[in-house]
Amino acid sequence: MKRRDYQPIYENTYHRHHHRRWWLLLGLILVLVAGGLGWSQWQAHQKQQLANYPVRGVTINQDSGYLDFQQLANHADFAYLQATSGATYTDDDFSDNYSRSQGASLKVGVVHTFSFTSSAARQYRHFHETVGQDTGTLPIMVAVSYYGKYNGNSADMATQGQKLKQLVSQLEWYHQGVIIFGTKQVINQFVRPVLPNQDYWVAGGKLAGHSSQVKLIEYDASGSVTQNGQSLPVARSVFNGTTRAWKKFSD
Repeated sequence: MKRRDYQPIYENTYHRHHHRRWWLLLGLILVLVAGGLGWSQWQAHQKQQLANYPVRGVTINQDSGYLDFQQLANHADFAYLQATSGATYTDDDFSDNYSRSQGASLKVGVVHTFSFTSSAARQYRHFHETVGQDTGTLPIMVAVSYYGKYNGNSADMATQGQKLKQLVSQLEWYHQGVIIFGTKQVINQFVRPVLPNQDYWVAGGKLAGHSSQVKLIEYDASGSVTQNGQSLPVARSVFNGTTRAWKKFSD
């Protein structure tokens, strides 16, 4: 009988593993290519949609670092500055940011973040003592988001809604309006039942399909601006309307 030529088992195993690694590598390359094409297409689509919104701006807090507002005004029409949160927290850079924003050719607004655990009176007092008259010219933004036990399923949310309504009423003392910032879920579940006629600012919203009651749309919460070769984190938003409508909104 003619002797058959048997290859060692480990050599067969090596070839199988080698081929498997090759297919895995090829699959990874295809995934990366598809992902890159998808990202490019998404960016192109986003850029195309942005062309429909001529008025654009940013939201700034202490994590944004040192911003040159004169440079910022070359690329943004408005800037909102984080000021306070709840009844005790103050953004470390608010006062400095506000001072440096004055004189730049952009509209300025300020932000208070609503707290479910502090009374409306204490929140308003903290806001008023912190900002004084440094509220800019845009409607005051009150940011609302669920956290902890405070969500759409909480039995306490009706009471919390009345607290938000009271805070907005107190902020009207400034006579420049109030706009509520939140996700579509928060606005529909929590805000709209107590403030049905308020202006809204949708967080994480798509750039289309909003009613006229939505005045601003945050489309990139993790955006950035580049100044002096440094990338600085800011949230990016657009005004949901024409330049003419913006003048009416911001004056």
